[in-house]
Amino acid sequence: MTGSTLGRSLGRARKRLLEDARGRNGRLLAVGTALALLAPLALTAYALDIVMQLFVAILVVGSWIFVAGYFGMFTFAHAALYGVGAYAAVLLVAEAGVNPIASILLGGVVAGLFSLPIAYPVLRLSGAYVGMVTLAYAEIIYRATILLREITGGPTGYTGFPHLFDGDSVAMYYFVLFVVAALMLVMYVLLVNRFGLVARAIRESPDAARMLGNDVSRHKLIGFVVGSSIAGVAGALQAYSILIISPPMLEIERMIEFMAMGIIGGLRTLSGGVFGVVVVFGLNELLRDYGEMRLVVWGAMLVVVTLYFPDGIADSDFDVRERLAGGDVPVRERIREAIGR
Repeated sequence: MTGSTLGRSLGRARKRLLEDARGRNGRLLAVGTALALLAPLALTAYALDIVMQLFVAILVVGSWIFVAGYFGMFTFAHAALYGVGAYAAVLLVAEAGVNPIASILLGGVVAGLFSLPIAYPVLRLSGAYVGMVTLAYAEIIYRATILLREITGGPTGYTGFPHLFDGDSVAMYYFVLFVVAALMLVMYVLLVNRFGLVARAIRESPDAARMLGNDVSRHKLIGFVVGSSIAGVAGALQAYSILIISPPMLEIERMIEFMAMGIIGGLRTLSGGVFGVVVVFGLNELLRDYGEMRLVVWGAMLVVVTLYFPDGIADSDFDVRERLAGGDVPVRERIREAIGR
């Protein structure tokens, strides 16, 4: 990419960001960002840890939406690659003496490399076949973390890696916030420019996108690897936030949780990941004492979202009262209108 092309891309992203900031979702995100910046002034160290985990969830769900929502590659391997990034980061520090900050980025690189064996088959598949293949790959990685106990610590997990910033929770909080915001912005810039337009074209009709002269395989490969790498960075941040990694971090239940967050928030926009995480993560905390009851709540929410808000709660074009009342505008027309904008 030349300097002039990069400049045009950033200019287009800046213009689009200003337009989005005027909408309902933009205003809500601005308020949320302000509250996030001020949170250390009012919250305890424990509460800051909870909020950091929320930030990490926003990043990993946003990276899944980047792959599944924009390219239409409905992958089940994202949680496994999230875990790969976590294990890679801490093992690089503990076993190879890599700088902890650098290890977070390298965790993303390793997750991206681990995504390649599954990325190439996915390029030639669609629909349920993508889900089947990525689910199998995720199970392989999950089982490997249990069996390779000399490396990963096995079922009990891996510990013994250092705190970041000498255990300063406020410094760690702002570091996680900065990394998450920066990577979300990177994805946003990509998606509001030509790359994002091609991604949406591929999602709607790969053949039509190819006929327009786009290299569909190349774009899908880049999208899959970039999304997987960002998930790996999210996993590394999670590892340093909770100071332990164990196989449950990679299991399918975690993937279902991430998918629920993305679907409830909305797969057509990165902001859907933010709203979905806030809703589901918040319910998790509120229903912590009720165990599996939270799954019932997720199921009910998914039914409501599927029936009344096909594009998720982040879609600002739907009037909630009109939608619940049935309205007099066909659902298909409202969806087309929303996508067109």
